[in-house]
Amino acid sequence: MDSTILNRRTLLGSGALMGLGALLAACGQQANNEAAATASAAPSETASATAAAASATATTPTPVITRGYSGQSKAPDGEYRKADGYGPAQNVPKPRNEPAQYPETEEGMQNMMEDWLKSHNYGIQTGDCSYARMYMGKNTQEYKFYDYLEGLYQRGGWVIEGTDGYQQEGAFTFNSDTKEYMLITRHLWTYVIYVEPNGQTTTNKNTADDDDICAFILNFNNGYWKIVNTLSQSDLVNKGILKK
Repeated sequence: MDSTILNRRTLLGSGALMGLGALLAACGQQANNEAAATASAAPSETASATAAAASATATTPTPVITRGYSGQSKAPDGEYRKADGYGPAQNVPKPRNEPAQYPETEEGMQNMMEDWLKSHNYGIQTGDCSYARMYMGKNTQEYKFYDYLEGLYQRGGWVIEGTDGYQQEGAFTFNSDTKEYMLITRHLWTYVIYVEPNGQTTTNKNTADDDDICAFILNFNNGYWKIVNTLSQSDLVNKGILKK
């Protein structure tokens, strides 16, 4: 991944899948309807806010998309809903609060990777990447990707689809010189849409099949596995680990 994370998943192409523009417009209308309903219930508390919003609209030429609810309504507690053009995912199951101790074996590594992936996909769907960061070294591109995700959600944006999967490719190896392990995987994903609060979207689809191999470099210390680096397919080819 390394150089591919920001390229493939964040800011490659502008635009949207067919129909997303209409959904985003509906999202804005939904938010307006909810605001109007609130104003009817408590006009004295909302009049000044409504006036301020109207003033801001008058001076802001770019339309602003207000996050509503995916599926056009608030999901009942415990009911998971994927993100869509109306808003971000709802009731996403939380990952582990902190990394677990696993043995220094391939099975132990795989257990840690499963925990990390749950926290990683939780961050993609919620903007809370604090869980995923605990498994990832600060110098990795993935860690920087979490900065982007958190900023997007803090601005009022969200992510549609974009969750990841990984499939092991080949042997799990150990480098006796660096005392690090390498796990070569295939990155499994379909498409992702990043929705900005100003209505701009960035869409990317996984149409190429020559850049999905990547490697995780891991170490094991005091009973805990950690991802300390990531390598893209081109990195692996340049190092002679993969053939062209």
